[in-house]
Amino acid sequence: MKSVKTGITAREAQSLRIRDSLLRACADLLFEQPIDAITINEIVQRAGVAKGSFYNHFPDKEALASTVSEAILTEVESRVRKSNENVTDPAYRMVRGMCTHMQFAVSDPHRTTVMLRGHDWISAGVHQLHDSVRQDVSDGIAAGRFAPRCDEVGVLQIIGTGYFCTIKVVDERLSAEQANDLATRAFSLILCGFGLEEEEAVRIVADSARDIIRG
Repeated sequence: MKSVKTGITAREAQSLRIRDSLLRACADLLFEQPIDAITINEIVQRAGVAKGSFYNHFPDKEALASTVSEAILTEVESRVRKSNENVTDPAYRMVRGMCTHMQFAVSDPHRTTVMLRGHDWISAGVHQLHDSVRQDVSDGIAAGRFAPRCDEVGVLQIIGTGYFCTIKVVDERLSAEQANDLATRAFSLILCGFGLEEEEAVRIVADSARDIIRG
């Protein structure tokens, strides 16, 4: 019998509760250690569910961890899109996106750790993160802002630099001021490599970092 208020059966509601418990347990464990060091037994024990229930929702622990990580990354990417709503310059869009990820790492190191450990999104070429960066690079090249050599290699450089800067923020518990300084130095080098003059590159990154990381 379906509930009038929710429109789902008691069995479906129970299934949703189990799935939510698995997601929360996995997130807690990922904060403590990488997915490779976590067992399914640990996950179901932390979630307080039967082991058989795990396989009703996820094929393996990697899929569960990826789901946890993906939800956080999707939230951060939503922040990136909001931050860039009225920004048309590809150079600013690209840098503001990286600064948004660093700001999230400063303000929420716990969930940032879970996001980084739950999914190898840096190497997933079809990921939404790569799509948005690839579009900014493509627009920059088309507009003459970036050198043509930046096409595919540029995407890897942005993702890689952003990834390791985020790790540094979390591992060293950098303050907003320290993260701002790191972003200014690291991201201005990227823009210089993309063909911008150093003075403009530093200005773009300094403006973006001040607005997003410190703002």
